[in-house]
Amino acid sequence: MATTRIKSLQPTKPKSAKQSKTKPNLPEGVAERTEFWCCRCGRKYNKQRNNFPVSQSTIYYGNGGYLPICSFCVDDLFTHYKASLDSDREAMMRVCQKFDIYWNESIYESLADASTSSSRIRSYISHANVYRFTGKTYDDTLDEEREIARKAAEQEAIAAEEAKTEAIVNNYMDKTAEDLEPVKEEEEIDDDVVAYWGTGLQPDKYRELETRRKYWLSQYPEGTVLDPGADALLRQICGLEIDINHLRAEGKSTEKLSSTLNGLLGSMNLQPSQKREAAEENYIPFGVEIARWEEDKPVIDPDPEFEDVDKFKRNITAWFLGQLCRMVGIRNKYADVYQEELERYTIERPKFEDDDDESTFDDMFGRELITPGGDDDG
Repeated sequence: MATTRIKSLQPTKPKSAKQSKTKPNLPEGVAERTEFWCCRCGRKYNKQRNNFPVSQSTIYYGNGGYLPICSFCVDDLFTHYKASLDSDREAMMRVCQKFDIYWNESIYESLADASTSSSRIRSYISHANVYRFTGKTYDDTLDEEREIARKAAEQEAIAAEEAKTEAIVNNYMDKTAEDLEPVKEEEEIDDDVVAYWGTGLQPDKYRELETRRKYWLSQYPEGTVLDPGADALLRQICGLEIDINHLRAEGKSTEKLSSTLNGLLGSMNLQPSQKREAAEENYIPFGVEIARWEEDKPVIDPDPEFEDVDKFKRNITAWFLGQLCRMVGIRNKYADVYQEELERYTIERPKFEDDDDESTFDDMFGRELITPGGDDDG
């Protein structure tokens, strides 16, 4: 009987799936046995059929396709998990996970309608071994759960994208008609603006022209008043800029208008090359600019008490210029200042009028002198 069961576990036609399976391959066949023990309770059986639950897992292929624990122990484990987990479904799933048995919700739900004398766990194992579940183990359960989670994630991403698109559409549709309708022609424009640009233009055109005019005037010093000729050129420049922008938005050529605009900019000396030349002509070296400041508003002389507080000027004069002049043999006021500073730090030995040469000699070379022969009192 064991040999017949082994043949039923051989791989069948591979099933198509969207993801790779994680089940291991079957090993080579093994020899038959005539004695079987339950690895949990240690009972001995002469045959496996009806004593050990059938398993489709490749883990038990060498055991004839049966679980290594007997049916009584399987029932006992199911009872234990049912009491511990307080759930018939969780206990059955735990046994399937432990022994690599295929778990499926539809099989579990079918047990309620089935009439059998076997225990619930053994009844579930029998249903899991029917033809349509052939070759399936708990690995297939994990693969199916992973596939379900992947599809759920895809659906969630699609739903989120649809919700985002719907929100954008709703936001656009919720805009008021006032935001979408164009500016009415009867919108009021200042008379001064109309008089400057001329009559017959749309309100939008007046606003565009005024915007460009204010931009160009902002490039001049505040309070600048253009002469009539420059003002006329500025009006043409503003109009050409707006016409060029409209043509560019429509995808049309702007070559002719751009050439005309460059000519007008040149007439007003507004081209970059003209500005650069003007800047170079007006360039003033930094030293010349300082000289101008000193002539117009020179720095006042400090009070004598604050003129050279840290003696920096005198130190430079004495120890640099004075010493340099003294070294090269030049006698001037800087050399005199150096001599004065040098005398401040020079120490001279004091002299007394009653000092004779002998006392000076003794003071310089010591009082105890060794003389040849010495002096004898005798």
